[in-house]
Amino acid sequence: MPPAKKRTTTKKTSRRTARRKSRKPKIMLSARKVYLLSGLIIFLCAASLVCSITLANRSSETEPDLPVAVSVQPAQKDSAPPKATATPAKQSATSAKKAASAAEKKSASNSSSPVQNSSSAPKPASPKPTATSTKKSATVASAKPDKPHSDEPQLPPVPPPEPKSPFDIPPAKNGATLIFVIDDAGLHAENVRKYTALPFPIAIAVLPHLAETKECAAEIRRAKKELMLHQPMQAHSYPNGKIPNPGPGAILPDMTTTQIASTIKQNLDELGADVRGFNNHEGSLVTENEIQMGAVLEVALERGLYFLDSRTTSHSAVPQAALERDMRYIARFAPFLDNKIDRTEMLSELYKGLEVANKNGYAVIIGHVDKSVNVLPPLLTEIYPYLVQKGYKFSVPSMLK
Repeated sequence: MPPAKKRTTTKKTSRRTARRKSRKPKIMLSARKVYLLSGLIIFLCAASLVCSITLANRSSETEPDLPVAVSVQPAQKDSAPPKATATPAKQSATSAKKAASAAEKKSASNSSSPVQNSSSAPKPASPKPTATSTKKSATVASAKPDKPHSDEPQLPPVPPPEPKSPFDIPPAKNGATLIFVIDDAGLHAENVRKYTALPFPIAIAVLPHLAETKECAAEIRRAKKELMLHQPMQAHSYPNGKIPNPGPGAILPDMTTTQIASTIKQNLDELGADVRGFNNHEGSLVTENEIQMGAVLEVALERGLYFLDSRTTSHSAVPQAALERDMRYIARFAPFLDNKIDRTEMLSELYKGLEVANKNGYAVIIGHVDKSVNVLPPLLTEIYPYLVQKGYKFSVPSMLK
């Protein structure tokens, strides 16, 4: 045979041999390996099925109770769990067939693995009632638009604007404190009750030895207002020469210091317990006498009481008598409220008292029980909230002691 023909034959033979070799599988699997591979695939399928069922049960248990019942039967028809209930024998046979066919069709690269093939197996679809239930519950909620949602924030009501004050009250300065003292109680307990009903602390001074002295003192004590003795003292003669009568239990110009002390103590004992202090009723003549006022202050020191100088005279001897005894006393520098029984006039005097409080830090403002009972209590009740609004404070004489 010629050499050229021999080369052609050799090439053809080598090509046929290569074709035969290419047709043979690269990897040969024994029966034992096939069984092991099939068992591994079955185990992975079962594990994925158990995990999917467990997750579905947990999601159904954690779902909140919804007002609308949702049927899960349609979802069960579309899901795959019924297929997973096959017997182990059938599963092993099917898996063995799949493994054999996969082994025959493997390419030279062998890029896929049994684990990856098992992950591509169809997973059972878990029922999803949440979406359906949410839509139905939203529909039910939208059918009642008038009922507010409980989680919605409720805005606080807007407070109404403060009413405009009908009074011309200046703002408080220096911690201005108003101390109201109502004198001349002892004749009508009914009138005293109109003052004890005021919504702020006040002091009421009771005259001794009058028709309702004890009843008035009891009313003041019951209302927890401050109880004072309104000690009568002789005043100067009137311009026409008439001598005023200060009333029973008064201190007169011809009394000795012992008689003065005895008189004051009897008057205090008549009022009973809880008397915090006393002031002078009239007394322009006596309060100008330093010796007699010294006897008055001695009783205050002995009983632990304060003395309020009503300052019925500009020549009062109380400052000098108090200085000699190194004691503090209280004095009225604001005008009397009810020299004239007229609302406008009384309001004007009150404004003057506010000026004193803003200047000195406090003001003792005096009115009278029976004299202005029909005007003063209503006026003080009306103006009180506006005074508080402007920053004024209210107190009693014992707090200044």
